[in-house]
Amino acid sequence: MPKVIGMQFRNSHFIYYFKFGKHVVEAGDLCVVKTSMGLDIGKVVTPVLFLSPEELEEPLKKIVRKATQEDMEKWTEIQNNEQEAHQICQENIKKYQLDMHLIYCKYLFDKSRLIFYFYADNRIDFRELVKDLALQLKTKIELKQVGVRDKAKMVGGLGICGRPLCCTSFLNEFKPVPINVAKMQSVALNLSKISGTCGRLKCCLNFEAQFYIEELKKYPKLGSQIKTSDGKDGKVVEVNVLSRYMIIETVEKEDNVHIRNRIKVTIDEWQKNYDHIKRENNNVEYKSATGGNN
Repeated sequence: MPKVIGMQFRNSHFIYYFKFGKHVVEAGDLCVVKTSMGLDIGKVVTPVLFLSPEELEEPLKKIVRKATQEDMEKWTEIQNNEQEAHQICQENIKKYQLDMHLIYCKYLFDKSRLIFYFYADNRIDFRELVKDLALQLKTKIELKQVGVRDKAKMVGGLGICGRPLCCTSFLNEFKPVPINVAKMQSVALNLSKISGTCGRLKCCLNFEAQFYIEELKKYPKLGSQIKTSDGKDGKVVEVNVLSRYMIIETVEKEDNVHIRNRIKVTIDEWQKNYDHIKRENNNVEYKSATGGNN
């Protein structure tokens, strides 16, 4: 099993794994590492781990060295330069009146490239913007447009639960959240209630989906006709999985007037009654098959 070390980078809560080599590092140490984009500085957040190849998404990169005092001074200078570059880019966006929201910018550790991350509803023609930035900042410029969910992940924030957004804390990938997941959980289909800060359906709706799928197998489907324990026919109009009950609507005729009643039935009551009806039906079928002889 590969021997790895977990590291985090600035503006990210995700843990990335690097091959453990000759460098002795401890949690909290800063290291210069090689990433897919180039050199960067990361912080060690886990001790040495042994992970199976299946748990690693891509080939492991190496730790170049433990950060020196010179590296730390350069890193501080880079962060100051990023703030200046951010301000310059904002001014140029206003100059060209581009409908885009700049999220943040990032220098590679060797300052060979400067990457600007932005969000926009539509495609943006930023060719003139790139030319101006390259002339002003004297380095290779790259602009990356991200989606609204990626924007929320980069900016961060708190969800309605009061905790940091899932996408900034532990989610490694965005999975589709279909509207039927909300319907299945009987959540009020109010977009302000079921949408996250990104404006899309909350990722946490997926977390309990499998639980609801399994639990709903124990209940009759909405709209189905069933018999109550006192023999009345009714239609299932509501199912509450968490409180373990359902609402059955019956129609009774009194003085030529149809009266609709709603009856609350717990899942235990329903299961007991269902099993009883099933046994009776089996007995009837058995007696019919045997001609009524015991």
